[in-house]
Amino acid sequence: MKNIIKITTTLSFLLLVTFEATAQVDKFAKIGSRVSFASENESWIKISVPFNLLSNPRLEAANGRRPTTIESAFNPEYINDVKVKLYVCFTNEFKKKILRGSSFLDSQYYQYYSAEQTFETVKLDRNTKYANFLFPAAIAERDGFGGSYVNPTGYVIEISIEGQQLEISNSIMFEKYRDESTLLKFKQQAVTNSASNQNIMVPAHQVYPSYFLKDAYLKTDY
Repeated sequence: MKNIIKITTTLSFLLLVTFEATAQVDKFAKIGSRVSFASENESWIKISVPFNLLSNPRLEAANGRRPTTIESAFNPEYINDVKVKLYVCFTNEFKKKILRGSSFLDSQYYQYYSAEQTFETVKLDRNTKYANFLFPAAIAERDGFGGSYVNPTGYVIEISIEGQQLEISNSIMFEKYRDESTLLKFKQQAVTNSASNQNIMVPAHQVYPSYFLKDAYLKTDY
């Protein structure tokens, strides 16, 4: 009976967290500024996603109540299981130049890539965090969008905490478009089409362990 009570309490707590985490835009996390693209070296292009953690969903859900079970006790200064997923779209400028004057649409030259970085736990403070990714410079140069200045066609950022995706403003950038319907359509295309280019863009710490954050513990899959 005690185990049943504990399970029920835990499930109720998680459901409350789910409700709170999806209720408001930018309540628990926000994008710090624009995503940056820079040539790291001859092998890689570094892509940095700045984000800020604003409050702990568990603390909000607890609403001042003290935990009553070991499972529900937590350190409010840390947020667990933070995932930052990045979808990037580049235009294959090489093919576009070769086929100049053809009737192909610009969207047919789009190439989509994605990668996800998992922070097992992150310290909650005012400092801007960075999810860093690396993209192969050789592919960028082959397809005509590499060089000293890398200009993406667009990108999509998703942030989740303990499995719950957050509502975040400024999470989609697609050329000069600002209307919601176009941005959401672009996001759908990015999510669908990036599946064919898996494991090309990677979390930076898988290549350079020095990209670990001092105030976070990252999940490694190697």
